Amino acid sequence: MVRLLHESEPGLSRRPQHALRLTRRLLGLGYELTPQLFAVLAFAAGALMLASAVTPELDDRLRRLTGVVPPLLIDLSHFAASIAGFLLMLLSAGLWRRRRGAYWAALAVLAVGAVFSLLKGLDWNGSLDLIIVAALLAPCRTAFNRRSRLSEPLRPSWLLLLIAVVGAMLWLGFFAYRDVAYSDELWWRFITDRQASGFLRAGLALAVLTLVVAGRSLLSSPGAHEHGPPSPEEVARARRVLAEADQATPEAWLAMLGDKALLFSPSGRSFLAYRVRGRRWIVMGEPAGAPEERQDLLWAFSEMADSYGGAPVFYSVGAEMLAELATMGLAVRKVGETAVVRTLDWTTEGRAKRNLRTAVSRAEREGGSFEVLAPGSARALEAELKAVSDAWLAMHNGEEKAFSMGRFDLDYLDLTPLAIIREGGRIVAFANLLVTRGEAAIDLMRHSPDAPHGVMDYLFTRCIQWAREQGVAQFDLGLAPLAGLEDRRLAPVFARVGALVYEEGGALYGFQGLRSYKAKFVPDWAPRFIAAPVSTPLPLALLDVALLTSGGWLGMLGLRKG
Repeated sequence: MVRLLHESEPGLSRRPQHALRLTRRLLGLGYELTPQLFAVLAFAAGALMLASAVTPELDDRLRRLTGVVPPLLIDLSHFAASIAGFLLMLLSAGLWRRRRGAYWAALAVLAVGAVFSLLKGLDWNGSLDLIIVAALLAPCRTAFNRRSRLSEPLRPSWLLLLIAVVGAMLWLGFFAYRDVAYSDELWWRFITDRQASGFLRAGLALAVLTLVVAGRSLLSSPGAHEHGPPSPEEVARARRVLAEADQATPEAWLAMLGDKALLFSPSGRSFLAYRVRGRRWIVMGEPAGAPEERQDLLWAFSEMADSYGGAPVFYSVGAEMLAELATMGLAVRKVGETAVVRTLDWTTEGRAKRNLRTAVSRAEREGGSFEVLAPGSARALEAELKAVSDAWLAMHNGEEKAFSMGRFDLDYLDLTPLAIIREGGRIVAFANLLVTRGEAAIDLMRHSPDAPHGVMDYLFTRCIQWAREQGVAQFDLGLAPLAGLEDRRLAPVFARVGALVYEEGGALYGFQGLRSYKAKFVPDWAPRFIAAPVSTPLPLALLDVALLTSGGWLGMLGLRKG
Protein backbone atom coordinates (compact mmCIF):
# COMPACT_ATOMS: atom_id res chain seq x y z
CA MET A 1 0.00 0.00 0.00
CA VAL A 2 2.81 2.37 0.86
CA ARG A 3 4.50 1.53 -2.42
CA LEU A 4 1.35 2.32 -4.43
CA LEU A 5 0.98 5.73 -2.79
CA HIS A 6 4.62 6.45 -3.50
CA GLU A 7 4.15 5.60 -7.15
CA SER A 8 1.20 7.92 -7.41
CA GLU A 9 3.06 10.91 -5.99
CA PRO A 10 4.53 12.08 -9.35
CA GLY A 11 1.04 12.29 -10.84
CA LEU A 12 -0.18 14.27 -7.86
CA SER A 13 2.78 16.63 -8.07
CA ARG A 14 2.09 17.31 -11.72
CA ARG A 15 -1.46 18.47 -11.03
CA PRO A 16 -0.49 21.81 -9.40
CA GLN A 17 1.94 22.46 -12.23
CA HIS A 18 -0.75 21.75 -14.81
CA ALA A 19 -3.22 23.98 -12.98
CA LEU A 20 -0.63 26.75 -12.78
CA ARG A 21 0.16 26.44 -16.49
CA LEU A 22 -3.54 26.47 -17.37
CA THR A 23 -4.11 29.52 -15.18
CA ARG A 24 -1.27 31.36 -16.86
CA ARG A 25 -2.65 30.57 -20.30
CA LEU A 26 -6.14 31.69 -19.30
CA LEU A 27 -4.73 34.90 -17.85
CA GLY A 28 -2.77 35.40 -21.06
CA LEU A 29 -5.93 35.00 -23.11
CA GLY A 30 -7.73 37.41 -20.81
CA TYR A 31 -4.89 39.91 -21.20
CA GLU A 32 -5.22 39.63 -24.98
CA LEU A 33 -8.85 40.74 -24.63
CA THR A 34 -7.90 43.80 -22.58
CA PRO A 35 -7.96 46.24 -25.54
CA GLN A 36 -11.41 45.05 -26.60
CA LEU A 37 -12.72 45.37 -23.04
CA PHE A 38 -11.50 48.95 -22.69
CA ALA A 39 -12.75 49.80 -26.17
CA VAL A 40 -16.26 48.82 -25.04
CA LEU A 41 -15.86 50.76 -21.77
CA ALA A 42 -14.57 53.86 -23.57
CA PHE A 43 -17.39 53.75 -26.08
CA ALA A 44 -19.98 53.33 -23.33
CA ALA A 45 -18.41 56.16 -21.31
CA GLY A 46 -18.47 58.42 -24.36
CA ALA A 47 -22.11 57.58 -25.05
CA LEU A 48 -23.03 58.35 -21.41
CA MET A 49 -21.23 61.68 -21.66
CA LEU A 50 -23.23 62.54 -24.77
CA ALA A 51 -26.45 61.50 -23.06
CA SER A 52 -25.57 63.74 -20.12
CA ALA A 53 -24.69 66.63 -22.44
CA VAL A 54 -27.99 66.53 -24.34
CA THR A 55 -30.27 66.26 -21.31
CA PRO A 56 -31.05 69.01 -18.78
CA GLU A 57 -28.95 69.27 -15.63
CA LEU A 58 -30.54 69.27 -12.16
CA ASP A 59 -31.51 72.81 -11.15
CA ASP A 60 -30.17 72.56 -7.57
CA ARG A 61 -26.76 71.43 -8.82
CA LEU A 62 -26.62 74.27 -11.32
CA ARG A 63 -27.53 76.82 -8.63
CA ARG A 64 -24.73 75.57 -6.35
CA LEU A 65 -22.26 75.53 -9.25
CA THR A 66 -23.24 79.01 -10.49
CA GLY A 67 -22.28 80.50 -7.17
CA VAL A 68 -18.69 79.24 -7.58
CA VAL A 69 -18.04 78.96 -11.36
CA PRO A 70 -18.74 81.72 -13.91
CA PRO A 71 -21.69 80.93 -16.22
CA LEU A 72 -19.46 81.24 -19.28
CA LEU A 73 -17.19 78.46 -17.97
CA ILE A 74 -20.25 76.29 -17.30
CA ASP A 75 -21.42 76.74 -20.89
CA LEU A 76 -17.96 76.01 -22.26
CA SER A 77 -17.65 72.93 -20.04
CA HIS A 78 -21.00 71.65 -21.28
CA PHE A 79 -19.82 72.01 -24.86
CA ALA A 80 -16.37 70.52 -24.12
CA ALA A 81 -17.92 67.52 -22.32
CA SER A 82 -20.00 66.65 -25.38
CA ILE A 83 -16.90 66.86 -27.59
CA ALA A 84 -14.97 64.70 -25.12
CA GLY A 85 -17.71 62.08 -25.25
CA PHE A 86 -17.56 62.06 -29.04
CA LEU A 87 -13.77 61.71 -28.96
CA LEU A 88 -14.00 58.78 -26.55
CA MET A 89 -16.30 56.93 -28.93
CA LEU A 90 -13.94 57.76 -31.77
CA LEU A 91 -10.88 56.57 -29.83
CA SER A 92 -12.58 53.31 -28.86
CA ALA A 93 -11.94 52.02 -32.38
CA GLY A 94 -8.20 52.63 -31.86
CA LEU A 95 -8.30 50.94 -28.46
CA TRP A 96 -9.97 47.90 -30.02
CA ARG A 97 -7.08 47.72 -32.47
CA ARG A 98 -4.42 48.09 -29.75
CA ARG A 99 -3.25 51.54 -30.88
CA ARG A 100 -0.65 53.02 -28.55
CA GLY A 101 -1.65 56.54 -29.51
CA ALA A 102 -5.33 55.78 -28.83
CA TYR A 103 -4.33 54.55 -25.35
CA TRP A 104 -2.62 57.81 -24.38
CA ALA A 105 -5.30 59.95 -26.02
CA ALA A 106 -8.07 58.02 -24.24
CA LEU A 107 -6.38 58.56 -20.86
CA ALA A 108 -6.16 62.31 -21.55
CA VAL A 109 -9.78 62.55 -22.73
CA LEU A 110 -11.02 60.55 -19.73
CA ALA A 111 -9.21 62.90 -17.34
CA VAL A 112 -10.38 66.04 -19.13
CA GLY A 113 -13.90 64.66 -19.46
CA ALA A 114 -14.05 64.01 -15.71
CA VAL A 115 -13.20 67.66 -15.03
CA PHE A 116 -15.72 69.00 -17.53
CA SER A 117 -18.43 66.69 -16.20
CA LEU A 118 -18.04 68.40 -12.84
CA LEU A 119 -17.87 71.91 -14.24
CA LYS A 120 -20.92 71.58 -16.46
CA GLY A 121 -23.33 70.52 -13.73
CA LEU A 122 -21.66 68.77 -10.78
CA ASP A 123 -22.14 65.39 -12.45
CA TRP A 124 -20.35 63.42 -9.71
CA ASN A 125 -21.46 60.03 -10.96
CA GLY A 126 -20.31 60.62 -14.54
CA SER A 127 -17.01 62.09 -13.40
CA LEU A 128 -16.35 59.17 -11.06
CA ASP A 129 -17.12 56.66 -13.84
CA LEU A 130 -14.56 58.30 -16.10
CA ILE A 131 -11.93 58.33 -13.36
CA ILE A 132 -12.50 54.62 -12.65
CA VAL A 133 -12.14 53.72 -16.35
CA ALA A 134 -8.94 55.80 -16.55
CA ALA A 135 -7.55 54.15 -13.39
CA LEU A 136 -8.23 50.68 -14.77
CA LEU A 137 -6.80 51.57 -18.18
CA ALA A 138 -3.58 53.18 -16.93
CA PRO A 139 -1.71 49.97 -15.89
CA CYS A 140 -2.48 48.21 -19.20
CA ARG A 141 -0.12 50.18 -21.43
CA THR A 142 1.74 47.09 -22.69
CA ALA A 143 -1.50 45.66 -24.14
CA PHE A 144 -1.55 48.53 -26.65
CA ASN A 145 1.50 47.69 -28.68
CA ARG A 146 0.63 48.79 -32.20
CA ARG A 147 2.03 51.91 -33.78
CA SER A 148 -0.03 55.01 -33.46
CA ARG A 149 -2.25 56.20 -36.24
CA LEU A 150 -4.85 58.44 -34.59
CA SER A 151 -6.02 59.79 -37.93
CA GLU A 152 -6.97 56.32 -39.15
CA PRO A 153 -10.46 56.28 -40.69
CA LEU A 154 -13.16 54.24 -39.05
CA ARG A 155 -14.23 50.91 -40.39
CA PRO A 156 -17.80 50.73 -41.70
CA SER A 157 -19.04 48.84 -38.62
CA TRP A 158 -17.60 51.41 -36.20
CA LEU A 159 -18.80 54.26 -38.39
CA LEU A 160 -22.37 52.94 -38.43
CA LEU A 161 -22.28 52.47 -34.67
CA LEU A 162 -20.99 56.01 -34.14
CA ILE A 163 -23.64 57.50 -36.43
CA ALA A 164 -26.36 55.49 -34.67
CA VAL A 165 -25.31 56.71 -31.20
CA VAL A 166 -24.96 60.35 -32.26
CA GLY A 167 -28.33 60.19 -34.01
CA ALA A 168 -29.94 58.66 -30.92
CA MET A 169 -28.41 61.33 -28.69
CA LEU A 170 -29.68 64.14 -30.91
CA TRP A 171 -33.15 62.60 -30.87
CA LEU A 172 -32.94 62.33 -27.08
CA GLY A 173 -31.96 66.00 -26.81
CA PHE A 174 -34.80 67.22 -28.96
CA PHE A 175 -37.18 65.02 -26.97
CA ALA A 176 -35.88 66.37 -23.65
CA TYR A 177 -36.24 69.99 -24.82
CA ARG A 178 -39.47 69.48 -26.75
CA ASP A 179 -41.34 71.99 -24.57
CA VAL A 180 -38.74 74.75 -25.00
CA ALA A 181 -39.71 77.57 -27.36
CA TYR A 182 -37.24 78.19 -30.17
CA SER A 183 -36.63 81.54 -31.81
CA ASP A 184 -35.80 81.90 -35.49
CA GLU A 185 -32.45 83.66 -35.06
CA LEU A 186 -29.98 83.74 -37.91
CA TRP A 187 -27.68 80.73 -37.82
CA TRP A 188 -24.49 82.75 -37.28
CA ARG A 189 -26.04 84.47 -34.30
CA PHE A 190 -27.19 81.10 -33.02
CA ILE A 191 -23.62 79.79 -33.12
CA THR A 192 -22.06 82.74 -31.33
CA ASP A 193 -24.83 83.68 -28.96
CA ARG A 194 -23.91 82.56 -25.45
CA GLN A 195 -27.58 82.45 -24.53
CA ALA A 196 -28.34 79.76 -27.12
CA SER A 197 -29.12 76.33 -25.86
CA GLY A 198 -26.07 74.34 -24.87
CA PHE A 199 -27.69 71.28 -26.34
CA LEU A 200 -28.11 72.90 -29.75
CA ARG A 201 -24.52 74.12 -29.78
CA ALA A 202 -23.29 70.66 -28.88
CA GLY A 203 -25.69 69.02 -31.34
CA LEU A 204 -24.46 71.18 -34.17
CA ALA A 205 -20.83 70.36 -33.36
CA LEU A 206 -21.57 66.63 -33.11
CA ALA A 207 -23.42 66.60 -36.42
CA VAL A 208 -20.55 68.41 -38.17
CA LEU A 209 -17.91 66.15 -36.60
CA THR A 210 -19.87 63.03 -37.54
CA LEU A 211 -20.18 64.17 -41.15
CA VAL A 212 -16.43 64.92 -41.30
CA VAL A 213 -15.49 61.55 -39.81
CA ALA A 214 -17.93 59.71 -42.09
CA GLY A 215 -16.71 61.50 -45.21
CA ARG A 216 -13.08 60.86 -44.43
CA SER A 217 -13.71 57.22 -43.50
CA LEU A 218 -15.63 56.50 -46.69
CA LEU A 219 -13.29 58.32 -49.06
CA SER A 220 -9.88 57.58 -47.62
CA SER A 221 -7.51 54.74 -48.47
CA PRO A 222 -5.36 54.07 -45.38
CA GLY A 223 -1.85 52.94 -46.21
CA ALA A 224 -2.06 53.67 -49.94
CA HIS A 225 0.67 56.32 -49.85
CA GLU A 226 3.05 54.28 -47.71
CA HIS A 227 2.52 51.19 -49.85
CA GLY A 228 2.69 52.52 -53.34
CA PRO A 229 4.72 51.40 -56.37
CA PRO A 230 7.97 49.60 -55.55
CA SER A 231 11.43 50.97 -56.13
CA PRO A 232 13.54 49.65 -59.05
CA GLU A 233 15.65 47.82 -56.47
CA GLU A 234 12.60 45.98 -55.12
CA VAL A 235 11.49 45.00 -58.64
CA ALA A 236 14.98 43.67 -59.37
CA ARG A 237 14.89 41.75 -56.08
CA ALA A 238 11.54 40.20 -56.98
CA ARG A 239 12.94 39.20 -60.36
CA ARG A 240 15.81 37.36 -58.65
CA VAL A 241 13.31 35.57 -56.39
CA LEU A 242 11.32 34.47 -59.45
CA ALA A 243 14.45 33.12 -61.11
CA GLU A 244 15.12 30.84 -58.12
CA ALA A 245 11.55 30.21 -56.91
CA ASP A 246 10.56 26.65 -56.07
CA GLN A 247 6.90 27.62 -56.41
CA ALA A 248 5.49 30.42 -58.56
CA THR A 249 2.61 30.91 -60.96
CA PRO A 250 3.10 32.87 -64.20
CA GLU A 251 1.00 35.67 -62.68
CA ALA A 252 3.90 36.42 -60.34
CA TRP A 253 5.62 38.09 -63.30
CA LEU A 254 3.01 40.85 -63.13
CA ALA A 255 4.98 42.21 -60.19
CA MET A 256 7.53 43.38 -62.75
CA LEU A 257 5.02 45.96 -64.04
CA GLY A 258 5.92 48.17 -61.09
CA ASP A 259 2.29 49.09 -60.34
CA LYS A 260 2.01 46.90 -57.23
CA ALA A 261 3.66 47.11 -53.84
CA LEU A 262 5.82 44.13 -52.85
CA LEU A 263 6.07 42.31 -49.53
CA PHE A 264 9.06 40.01 -49.02
CA SER A 265 9.48 37.25 -46.48
CA PRO A 266 12.12 37.77 -43.74
CA SER A 267 14.52 35.49 -45.64
CA GLY A 268 13.97 37.38 -48.89
CA ARG A 269 13.22 34.11 -50.72
CA SER A 270 9.49 34.79 -51.22
CA PHE A 271 7.25 37.73 -52.07
CA LEU A 272 3.72 38.72 -52.94
CA ALA A 273 2.40 41.69 -54.94
CA TYR A 274 -0.55 43.83 -53.87
CA ARG A 275 -2.38 47.13 -54.30
CA VAL A 276 -4.31 49.22 -51.79
CA ARG A 277 -7.70 50.49 -52.87
CA GLY A 278 -9.97 51.97 -50.26
CA ARG A 279 -9.98 49.61 -47.31
CA ARG A 280 -9.05 46.57 -49.31
CA TRP A 281 -5.47 45.38 -49.69
CA ILE A 282 -5.62 43.18 -52.77
CA VAL A 283 -3.01 40.54 -53.54
CA MET A 284 -2.69 39.60 -57.19
CA GLY A 285 -2.25 35.85 -57.56
CA GLU A 286 -0.28 33.63 -55.21
CA PRO A 287 2.99 34.26 -53.35
CA ALA A 288 6.15 33.25 -55.21
CA GLY A 289 9.21 31.66 -53.69
CA ALA A 290 9.68 28.96 -51.05
CA PRO A 291 6.54 26.86 -50.33
CA GLU A 292 7.41 26.53 -46.64
CA GLU A 293 7.28 30.34 -46.26
CA ARG A 294 3.93 30.86 -47.92
CA GLN A 295 1.67 30.58 -44.86
CA ASP A 296 3.81 32.91 -42.77
CA LEU A 297 3.91 35.42 -45.63
CA LEU A 298 0.12 35.33 -45.93
CA TRP A 299 -0.23 35.95 -42.20
CA ALA A 300 2.31 38.78 -42.30
CA PHE A 301 0.41 40.49 -45.11
CA SER A 302 -2.93 40.10 -43.32
CA GLU A 303 -1.51 41.54 -40.11
CA MET A 304 0.02 44.46 -42.01
CA ALA A 305 -3.29 45.24 -43.72
CA ASP A 306 -5.09 44.94 -40.39
CA SER A 307 -2.63 47.36 -38.76
CA TYR A 308 -3.85 50.03 -41.19
CA GLY A 309 -7.49 49.16 -40.68
CA GLY A 310 -7.59 47.43 -44.06
CA ALA A 311 -8.92 44.05 -45.15
CA PRO A 312 -6.63 41.54 -46.90
CA VAL A 313 -8.05 40.25 -50.18
CA PHE A 314 -6.49 37.46 -52.22
CA TYR A 315 -7.54 37.44 -55.86
CA SER A 316 -7.08 34.74 -58.50
CA VAL A 317 -5.76 32.03 -56.20
CA GLY A 318 -5.89 28.35 -57.00
CA ALA A 319 -7.40 25.42 -55.13
CA GLU A 320 -3.98 24.58 -53.66
CA MET A 321 -4.22 27.61 -51.36
CA LEU A 322 -7.72 26.97 -50.03
CA ALA A 323 -6.53 25.15 -46.92
CA GLU A 324 -4.21 28.01 -45.96
CA LEU A 325 -6.89 30.63 -46.61
CA ALA A 326 -9.42 28.65 -44.56
CA THR A 327 -6.89 28.41 -41.74
CA MET A 328 -6.80 32.22 -41.71
CA GLY A 329 -10.58 32.34 -41.33
CA LEU A 330 -11.22 33.96 -44.70
CA ALA A 331 -14.37 33.64 -46.75
CA VAL A 332 -13.71 32.10 -50.16
CA ARG A 333 -15.75 32.36 -53.36
CA LYS A 334 -15.13 31.11 -56.86
CA VAL A 335 -14.61 33.90 -59.42
CA GLY A 336 -14.09 31.88 -62.57
CA GLU A 337 -12.04 29.18 -64.26
CA THR A 338 -8.70 29.30 -65.96
CA ALA A 339 -7.94 27.20 -69.04
CA VAL A 340 -4.86 25.02 -68.50
CA VAL A 341 -3.37 22.95 -71.32
CA ARG A 342 -1.28 19.91 -70.40
CA THR A 343 1.36 20.42 -73.05
CA LEU A 344 3.21 17.09 -72.85
CA ASP A 345 0.30 15.12 -74.35
CA TRP A 346 -1.37 17.95 -76.30
CA THR A 347 -1.61 17.78 -80.09
CA THR A 348 -3.67 19.37 -82.83
CA GLU A 349 -5.05 15.99 -83.88
CA GLY A 350 -8.69 15.06 -83.54
CA ARG A 351 -12.02 16.42 -84.63
CA ALA A 352 -12.27 18.91 -81.74
CA LYS A 353 -9.14 20.71 -82.93
CA ARG A 354 -9.90 20.80 -86.63
CA ASN A 355 -10.32 24.58 -86.56
CA LEU A 356 -6.88 24.97 -85.01
CA ARG A 357 -5.28 22.91 -87.76
CA THR A 358 -7.11 24.98 -90.36
CA ALA A 359 -5.94 28.25 -88.76
CA VAL A 360 -2.31 27.11 -88.68
CA SER A 361 -2.38 25.90 -92.26
CA ARG A 362 -4.07 29.07 -93.56
CA ALA A 363 -1.71 31.41 -91.68
CA GLU A 364 1.42 29.68 -92.96
CA ARG A 365 0.00 29.34 -96.45
CA GLU A 366 -0.51 33.12 -96.50
CA GLY A 367 3.11 33.72 -95.51
CA GLY A 368 2.81 33.77 -91.74
CA SER A 369 5.69 32.59 -89.56
CA PHE A 370 6.05 32.07 -85.82
CA GLU A 371 9.06 32.79 -83.64
CA VAL A 372 9.81 33.11 -79.94
CA LEU A 373 12.49 35.68 -79.16
CA ALA A 374 14.61 35.56 -76.03
CA PRO A 375 14.15 38.10 -73.22
CA GLY A 376 15.73 41.42 -74.10
CA SER A 377 14.50 41.43 -77.71
CA ALA A 378 11.51 43.77 -77.39
CA ARG A 379 13.35 47.09 -77.30
CA ALA A 380 15.06 46.49 -80.64
CA LEU A 381 11.58 46.00 -82.17
CA GLU A 382 9.97 48.95 -80.41
CA ALA A 383 8.67 50.73 -83.52
CA GLU A 384 7.02 47.63 -85.01
CA LEU A 385 5.57 46.44 -81.72
CA LYS A 386 4.17 49.86 -80.85
CA ALA A 387 2.54 50.17 -84.28
CA VAL A 388 0.77 46.83 -83.77
CA SER A 389 -0.24 47.75 -80.20
CA ASP A 390 -1.60 51.18 -81.14
CA ALA A 391 -3.57 49.71 -84.05
CA TRP A 392 -5.04 47.04 -81.79
CA LEU A 393 -6.10 49.59 -79.14
CA ALA A 394 -7.67 51.81 -81.79
CA MET A 395 -9.51 48.85 -83.33
CA HIS A 396 -10.97 47.86 -79.94
CA ASN A 397 -11.55 51.45 -78.81
CA GLY A 398 -9.74 50.51 -75.66
CA GLU A 399 -6.88 51.49 -73.40
CA GLU A 400 -4.11 49.80 -71.49
CA LYS A 401 -5.03 47.67 -68.51
CA ALA A 402 -3.09 47.10 -65.32
CA PHE A 403 -2.91 45.08 -62.12
CA SER A 404 -4.19 41.68 -63.32
CA MET A 405 -2.68 41.86 -66.81
CA GLY A 406 0.25 43.43 -68.56
CA ARG A 407 0.42 46.61 -70.59
CA PHE A 408 2.57 47.81 -73.45
CA ASP A 409 5.73 48.74 -71.58
CA LEU A 410 9.06 48.09 -73.26
CA ASP A 411 10.86 47.63 -69.94
CA TYR A 412 8.30 44.99 -68.96
CA LEU A 413 8.19 43.27 -72.34
CA ASP A 414 11.98 43.14 -72.41
CA LEU A 415 12.01 40.88 -69.34
CA THR A 416 10.10 37.97 -70.88
CA PRO A 417 10.20 35.78 -74.00
CA LEU A 418 8.34 37.41 -76.88
CA ALA A 419 6.25 35.41 -79.35
CA ILE A 420 5.81 37.14 -82.70
CA ILE A 421 3.94 36.42 -85.94
CA ARG A 422 5.39 37.83 -89.13
CA GLU A 423 3.76 38.16 -92.51
CA GLY A 424 6.05 39.08 -95.35
CA GLY A 425 8.75 39.97 -92.82
CA ARG A 426 6.44 42.42 -91.00
CA ILE A 427 5.25 41.81 -87.40
CA VAL A 428 1.45 41.47 -87.42
CA ALA A 429 0.94 39.96 -83.96
CA PHE A 430 2.87 39.43 -80.75
CA ALA A 431 2.50 38.24 -77.17
CA ASN A 432 4.82 38.15 -74.21
CA LEU A 433 5.18 34.83 -72.39
CA LEU A 434 5.32 34.48 -68.62
CA VAL A 435 7.37 31.41 -67.76
CA THR A 436 7.97 29.87 -64.36
CA ARG A 437 9.12 26.43 -63.29
CA GLY A 438 6.79 23.98 -65.07
CA GLU A 439 4.23 26.54 -66.25
CA ALA A 440 3.85 29.26 -68.87
CA ALA A 441 1.14 31.73 -69.85
CA ILE A 442 0.38 34.41 -72.41
CA ASP A 443 0.01 37.89 -70.98
CA LEU A 444 -0.17 40.85 -73.37
CA MET A 445 -1.62 39.91 -76.77
CA ARG A 446 -1.84 42.30 -79.71
CA HIS A 447 -2.44 41.95 -83.46
CA SER A 448 -2.86 44.43 -86.29
CA PRO A 449 -6.24 44.80 -88.06
CA ASP A 450 -4.81 43.44 -91.33
CA ALA A 451 -3.34 40.30 -89.77
CA PRO A 452 -4.29 36.97 -91.40
CA HIS A 453 -7.64 35.49 -90.40
CA GLY A 454 -7.28 33.23 -87.36
CA VAL A 455 -3.94 34.76 -86.38
CA MET A 456 -4.62 34.40 -82.65
CA ASP A 457 -5.49 30.72 -83.04
CA TYR A 458 -2.20 30.35 -84.84
CA LEU A 459 -0.36 32.25 -82.10
CA PHE A 460 -1.87 30.24 -79.23
CA THR A 461 -1.29 26.91 -80.97
CA ARG A 462 2.36 27.61 -81.70
CA CYS A 463 2.94 28.96 -78.17
CA ILE A 464 1.57 25.75 -76.66
CA GLN A 465 3.82 23.70 -78.94
CA TRP A 466 6.79 25.89 -78.03
CA ALA A 467 6.11 25.34 -74.31
CA ARG A 468 6.07 21.57 -74.88
CA GLU A 469 9.42 21.77 -76.69
CA GLN A 470 10.83 23.70 -73.72
CA GLY A 471 9.69 21.01 -71.31
CA VAL A 472 7.03 23.24 -69.73
CA ALA A 473 4.26 20.94 -68.54
CA GLN A 474 1.37 23.45 -68.35
CA PHE A 475 0.27 26.37 -70.47
CA ASP A 476 -2.26 28.77 -68.92
CA LEU A 477 -4.61 30.36 -71.45
CA GLY A 478 -5.95 32.79 -68.87
CA LEU A 479 -9.04 33.29 -66.73
CA ALA A 480 -12.61 33.01 -67.95
CA PRO A 481 -14.32 35.33 -65.42
CA LEU A 482 -17.48 34.03 -63.70
CA ALA A 483 -17.28 30.70 -65.56
CA GLY A 484 -18.33 27.64 -63.56
CA LEU A 485 -20.48 29.50 -61.02
CA GLU A 486 -23.66 27.65 -60.07
CA ASP A 487 -27.11 29.22 -60.10
CA ARG A 488 -28.71 26.82 -57.66
CA ARG A 489 -31.19 27.48 -54.91
CA LEU A 490 -28.73 26.69 -52.12
CA ALA A 491 -25.73 28.35 -53.78
CA PRO A 492 -24.34 31.57 -52.24
CA VAL A 493 -25.86 34.81 -53.51
CA PHE A 494 -22.43 35.77 -54.86
CA ALA A 495 -22.39 32.65 -57.06
CA ARG A 496 -25.99 33.04 -58.22
CA VAL A 497 -25.53 36.67 -59.22
CA GLY A 498 -22.23 35.81 -60.90
CA ALA A 499 -23.88 33.03 -62.88
CA LEU A 500 -26.65 35.42 -63.95
CA VAL A 501 -24.12 38.00 -65.16
CA TYR A 502 -22.14 35.30 -66.95
CA GLU A 503 -25.20 34.01 -68.81
CA GLU A 504 -27.00 37.29 -69.49
CA GLY A 505 -24.27 39.93 -69.44
CA GLY A 506 -23.05 39.51 -73.00
CA ALA A 507 -23.66 43.17 -73.75
CA LEU A 508 -21.43 44.17 -70.84
CA TYR A 509 -18.63 41.68 -71.46
CA GLY A 510 -18.30 38.58 -73.61
CA PHE A 511 -18.04 36.13 -70.72
CA GLN A 512 -19.42 33.11 -72.55
CA GLY A 513 -17.64 34.00 -75.77
CA LEU A 514 -14.28 34.16 -73.98
CA ARG A 515 -14.75 30.75 -72.42
CA SER A 516 -15.95 29.27 -75.72
CA TYR A 517 -12.87 30.60 -77.49
CA LYS A 518 -10.52 29.02 -74.98
CA ALA A 519 -12.49 25.79 -75.01
CA LYS A 520 -11.43 25.12 -78.61
CA PHE A 521 -7.95 24.26 -77.29
CA VAL A 522 -9.52 21.48 -75.18
CA PRO A 523 -7.94 22.55 -71.87
CA ASP A 524 -8.53 21.44 -68.34
CA TRP A 525 -10.52 23.98 -66.35
CA ALA A 526 -9.07 24.95 -62.99
CA PRO A 527 -11.13 27.05 -60.55
CA ARG A 528 -9.91 30.43 -59.37
CA PHE A 529 -11.03 32.04 -56.13
CA ILE A 530 -11.19 35.29 -54.22
CA ALA A 531 -10.72 35.29 -50.45
CA ALA A 532 -11.31 37.99 -47.86
CA PRO A 533 -12.39 38.38 -44.21
CA VAL A 534 -16.03 37.49 -43.60
CA SER A 535 -16.74 41.14 -42.78
CA THR A 536 -15.63 42.26 -46.26
CA PRO A 537 -18.28 42.22 -49.02
CA LEU A 538 -16.74 40.07 -51.74
CA PRO A 539 -18.67 41.78 -54.57
CA LEU A 540 -17.10 45.09 -53.53
CA ALA A 541 -13.67 43.45 -53.41
CA LEU A 542 -14.21 42.08 -56.92
CA LEU A 543 -15.33 45.53 -58.05
CA ASP A 544 -12.09 46.97 -56.68
CA VAL A 545 -10.13 44.44 -58.74
CA ALA A 546 -12.03 45.52 -61.86
CA LEU A 547 -11.35 49.18 -61.09
CA LEU A 548 -7.65 48.52 -60.53
CA THR A 549 -7.44 46.59 -63.79
CA SER A 550 -9.32 49.24 -65.77
CA GLY A 551 -7.73 52.27 -64.16
CA GLY A 552 -10.86 53.55 -62.44
CA TRP A 553 -14.53 54.07 -63.22
CA LEU A 554 -13.99 55.83 -66.53
CA GLY A 555 -11.80 53.05 -67.80
CA MET A 556 -14.14 50.31 -66.65
CA LEU A 557 -17.10 52.00 -68.31
CA GLY A 558 -15.14 52.59 -71.50
CA LEU A 559 -15.39 56.37 -71.20
CA ARG A 560 -11.68 57.06 -71.34
CA LYS A 561 -9.45 56.27 -74.27
CA GLY A 562 -5.69 56.11 -74.41
